[in-house]
Amino acid sequence: MKSIAITLMALIFSNAVLADAEKDIDYRKATFKIVGGHMKSMGTILKGRMHQSDLKLHADGIRAMSTIVPKVFPEGSGDGKTGALPAIWEKPAEFKIVLNKFVAAANEMAEAADSGDMNAIGPAIKKLGGSCKGCHDNFRASD
Repeated sequence: MKSIAITLMALIFSNAVLADAEKDIDYRKATFKIVGGHMKSMGTILKGRMHQSDLKLHADGIRAMSTIVPKVFPEGSGDGKTGALPAIWEKPAEFKIVLNKFVAAANEMAEAADSGDMNAIGPAIKKLGGSCKGCHDNFRASD
């Protein structure tokens, strides 16, 4: 009887952990959808030379989101429907370096957008895109 109770408790606890992991994954996906939206919007603005007054808003938005991104990979949130590769948790020091590059690039992009200087904005968005690619190449499963 005691072993049945222990087994039931283990099942209940593991389901609760799995439910939390799914919530973390959902939050992570929503966060990156926002990041991607800001990136796509900035690219569209710069390529089309349209809505240029909105560039600063999107750059500030991605800078704000960059403060959240490092927090959306808690331990245990790699199981489930996610593109996050196990390397995130297996190589935390390397992953932290990639995240720090993203945060720095997001800050640089926001500063460039604040300046309005197109000579600064071009290299800043290129660096930001490169920081995204650095993470996608090594820590995200291909679509």
